[in-house]
Amino acid sequence: MTRLRPLAAILLLCVAGAAFADWLAPDPSYRDAQAQLRQALRDTLGHGTEPARLDTLGQALLRLGRFDEARAVYGRTLALAPADAGANAAFGKLALFADRLGEAESLLSAAVAAGGDLEPLADLYATLLRRGAYARAAELAPKLNDPGRVPMLDYLAEHPPYRVTAGPDEAKVRWSKGYPVPLVRVKLNGHSVLMALDTGSRDLIVDASSSRVCDVKMMSLKTLVFWDGARVAVQNAVVQRLELGGLTLEDLPAGVVGLRKWSLEVNPQAEPVAGVIGLGLLRQFTATLDYGQQTLELRRPGRPYPVGPGAQRVPFELWGESELTVYGSLNGGRRMALVVQSGVAGCGVAAPSAVLDEVGVKAGRMARLIKGAGSVLQGRPWTAVTVPNVAVGPLLREKVAGWSGALDDSELWRHGVRRDGILSHDFFRDQRVTIDWGRHELVVEGKP
Repeated sequence: MTRLRPLAAILLLCVAGAAFADWLAPDPSYRDAQAQLRQALRDTLGHGTEPARLDTLGQALLRLGRFDEARAVYGRTLALAPADAGANAAFGKLALFADRLGEAESLLSAAVAAGGDLEPLADLYATLLRRGAYARAAELAPKLNDPGRVPMLDYLAEHPPYRVTAGPDEAKVRWSKGYPVPLVRVKLNGHSVLMALDTGSRDLIVDASSSRVCDVKMMSLKTLVFWDGARVAVQNAVVQRLELGGLTLEDLPAGVVGLRKWSLEVNPQAEPVAGVIGLGLLRQFTATLDYGQQTLELRRPGRPYPVGPGAQRVPFELWGESELTVYGSLNGGRRMALVVQSGVAGCGVAAPSAVLDEVGVKAGRMARLIKGAGSVLQGRPWTAVTVPNVAVGPLLREKVAGWSGALDDSELWRHGVRRDGILSHDFFRDQRVTIDWGRHELVVEGKP
């Protein structure tokens, strides 16, 4: 038998994948992406030396999260046209997801210089922000409809954020409450307050009234942040000092917004919650969220963390500026990208209703009367559901509490690649989860 050329083999795999996808019943935007892939396959057959057609096929594969096939197609494009903007943008995005920031900046800069759409510019913006190149990021912000962030970025260029100025090499902080969201006690500019832990928040989020009491440094303009499944408009600010577990951090970027209604949902008839601690702070340490012992552990870079026997590892990627993303499936369905947001109240998984409908999960009549805490931010109700099983890497949990409607539909394609839902704290109930930044893995200990 004649050996297939590499492109022919790739096309056969794509055709097989597209045929399997036709058995699914996803939302219209996913069906459109499937149709674009089928059209790109037809257009590429017999034209495997034309970079433009290969780019279209590669983009269709990338949008559906079929990264290995996209790499192969774009690799062929670069062999034919080394300066191809589409291929450089795609490889730059994948390097950004893998946290290879130097490589991502080089590739994305080349793609942006060649002109085209805004997606590679947005990826370059995220790359610069992750690298701490705030002055350069400030130059790009107005081009990406984010002018409100410029004063903040100018400030951070002069005052590097999240500086650890005092404290031990290892700190342990007992949670004040573990459900429906983890809450810890901290000192915010010297004031003792409660804050939630949420890996889905970019930086700090501070309640408007608490910001005044704690004399938080306010910036002049607003920006949008991704939190609780949607974009929320916040006033840019800087928390001058935050203390937790004996550690002191200075100049923490923050967004200020009214949280009174949200606080009443997550901590009813108790002390108001002053805000949220996000991934920006946790990235300064090797962080462990111990759901069994209800403890946050923070270790300075280079300090080893203990791993018990039977620990399981879940690879993760970082999408955009700070969105920790893993892969899994809901109720035995297709492979899905899920952003890990530990602060979505009272659930283990959340997704738009169309995604849950696809895997046969629907709300019961009584569940429709229940609303989630985050709905007070988004202005629309969430519906309680139970997902029969959720698999993430080697982890499997059954009868997982969830929210239907908690991820805004506009977020499904935010980074040019499909993602389908949110993985939250209840999935990790009673387990110990360490974020290993060096290996890009969640290290999970304990039985589900």
